[in-house]
Amino acid sequence: MKLTVTELYNLSDGLKNILDKELPTSVAFSIQRNFKKVGDELTPSNEVRKNIIEKYKEKDNGDGSFNIKKDKVELCKKEVNELMEQEVDIDLKRIKLSDLGESIKPRTLGLLEPIIKEEEA
Repeated sequence: MKLTVTELYNLSDGLKNILDKELPTSVAFSIQRNFKKVGDELTPSNEVRKNIIEKYKEKDNGDGSFNIKKDKVELCKKEVNELMEQEVDIDLKRIKLSDLGESIKPRTLGLLEPIIKEEEA
């Protein structure tokens, strides 16, 4: 399936939200494999994003935050947005909504939407 880098970040967050949820073994295995594949795909984009920020960073605040050079903010945003719009072809296992259990937050469902398999009525 083709997903943008933004969708991969969202999917990673959604998968993190359910990694520790008690699920049938086969579903848990599919979720764990999907999480690993998504993480592997995000590694190069994390490196590119880090390089973009380093290129435009003015100052490191020492607490994990940083400042972008004032005259380079728009250029930095443009490059990061271009990265986030890149498409990645990734082989993920789709998961039935009913396999995720009775209780799942709507936000998590939204993040997982690309891999949720519609069930026949």
